[in-house]
Amino acid sequence: MEQAPYSETDVITIPELAKRLKVDKGKAYDMTFQPGCPVYDLGGERGKRIIWGDFLGWFRNRYKAASGG
Repeated sequence: MEQAPYSETDVITIPELAKRLKVDKGKAYDMTFQPGCPVYDLGGERGKRIIWGDFLGWFRNRYKAASGG
């Protein structure tokens, strides 16, 4: 069964972010402390949430695409 594409309105946790970006959780957590990262803190130990579409926009502006060659 194919997985449906991600929706820009998905609200995700940091571990889910790590899976989507194919990075370890530590790297994903580090990214949430970068200036302008659109992370929402709902409180508590695991209260951080990200709206996927907001994150993608920030990510694309913050990090340049790797060029082949």
